[in-house]
Amino acid sequence: MIKYRFKYVKIGSFLRPIIPVTLRNEKTSFDYLALIDSGADFNMFHGELAEILGIDLKNLKTTQFGGIKKGAQGAGYFSAIEIGVKNQFFNTPVIFSNDISDKGYGILGQQGFFNLFKVKFDFATKSIQLKTNR
Repeated sequence: MIKYRFKYVKIGSFLRPIIPVTLRNEKTSFDYLALIDSGADFNMFHGELAEILGIDLKNLKTTQFGGIKKGAQGAGYFSAIEIGVKNQFFNTPVIFSNDISDKGYGILGQQGFFNLFKVKFDFATKSIQLKTNR
């Protein structure tokens, strides 16, 4: 079991559980910031990142998703990539979508993140602890 520790990131007036990850597909990789979101079903990233990774969205299975706003729907595309946490990589499902903000962060959700890690949020110490499940 491997442990990782991160600090919450202050965005405006709020602290958020945002961590650096590496997105990798075949030979292309880059670092990105992602919000750990226990309410998200899947990992989700903006569609432009699929292009950078060399993934053609037109050939992928589509899905619909919603959020906290009533009636708001978005479309996304299922794929699988590797997500790295401090240079340890995990093959994981993701959804790429052009219906989310291109100025926000990636989302780390239940399938593809929480199923790989035991996640401990400690707001009092402003820290996040991840332990691998393997």
